[in-house]
Amino acid sequence: MESHPSLIDAMRDLEVERLRFQAQGERARVIAARRDEPWKPAADLLPDCKSLLALYEAPFLAGGHERLDVVFRDGVGLRFLCAVHSSRAGPGAGGLRRHDLVDPEETVVRDVLNLARAMTYKNLAAETGRGGSKLCIHNPPLPPYDRDAWLEALVEEIDLSGTITGPDTGLTGADMIDLAARTDNVSGILGGGTSVSAAFGVHEAIKATAAALGRPLNETHVAIQGLGSLGLELATQLAGDGAKLTVTDQDHGRIDALLSGLTPAARKLVGIVAPYQITEVEADILAPCAAGDVITADGIAGLNCRAICGGANNQLRAANLDDELALAERLHLAGILFVPDWLASAGGAIHGVMEATKGETFETKKARARIRRVSGWAVDAVLEDAKRTGRAPLHIAAERYLGSLSPASGNAGQGS
Repeated sequence: MESHPSLIDAMRDLEVERLRFQAQGERARVIAARRDEPWKPAADLLPDCKSLLALYEAPFLAGGHERLDVVFRDGVGLRFLCAVHSSRAGPGAGGLRRHDLVDPEETVVRDVLNLARAMTYKNLAAETGRGGSKLCIHNPPLPPYDRDAWLEALVEEIDLSGTITGPDTGLTGADMIDLAARTDNVSGILGGGTSVSAAFGVHEAIKATAAALGRPLNETHVAIQGLGSLGLELATQLAGDGAKLTVTDQDHGRIDALLSGLTPAARKLVGIVAPYQITEVEADILAPCAAGDVITADGIAGLNCRAICGGANNQLRAANLDDELALAERLHLAGILFVPDWLASAGGAIHGVMEATKGETFETKKARARIRRVSGWAVDAVLEDAKRTGRAPLHIAAERYLGSLSPASGNAGQGS
């Protein structure tokens, strides 16, 4: 009988430092190791943990991932996950996210796997020469003082992951600067950071979406879900365009930050609703800029927007590309234009890879030109083709940019 509350707790109790899921046909090879010891079958070191292992293995297989590493570093209590969805285009690139310990283990696993999948799509569309990966820690905030041991452990795992990473939710700018000072595999902190570049790209995508709806931005109503670093920057840009905004965030301080930075005239064009109301707002464009899984099959009937275009990853609640395409088709049949989130929000990925490649010679102007080509011009072309052919934009974008990952190739992941 399993007596551990989570798989990482079992690893801690049984002194197992690392666990790896590797794709092997339609199954997964699962191996584990204690510190400084060779890999062994996971069942040898983690007996009676079958259902806990299945919690990781099922979504790993459903998403068509290549590798998932789970690590517990005993000295500092680091709980670290690395998901690699695809390395066909090159080594993985994706952000580093932190989940609080109160977040359920199942949520954390699903999130890191889906985010790695989204990074595969972004990097393919942007032709960065990188595959899709995601790193995650499941811990309280990094300690503000005496944190060298913590940073060294985290940097070691970043370097062992074989990926490059950058800022994401749950970590501060100071955290990322300290990490970047210790490894070349952390980027995305120059030129305002990846969130500013991502917001720039989403703004370009929203301009293309508004044009597809036949409306200038100063006559467009955008409902923004989430005013984090990306959402706040996007809202500020749209307010400068004269767009009507309805915004929401669980942190009222973020709403205050938006309003305090606007002119009196712009503030009059901003409405505020509770978080649960934002998807019901009658708007031209719904812009999810917080957590993913915003759009579900059951929730489509309650949407009152004409289009969806935002900066959140994995806006469609899905485990793989097949599921995303099916949900996008339902939106299309409901008359809602869905802009692929991995095109609209590719700016952060483009920034991160360019910074990692260019280093101190990174130039924001060149990064933005490349972002405009993907999140602006490419979105415009996809929406134009969707209008001409009567097909869902996601179907067109998947055929155009995802290549061998499209369902026709049989490499889209296993349907759920």
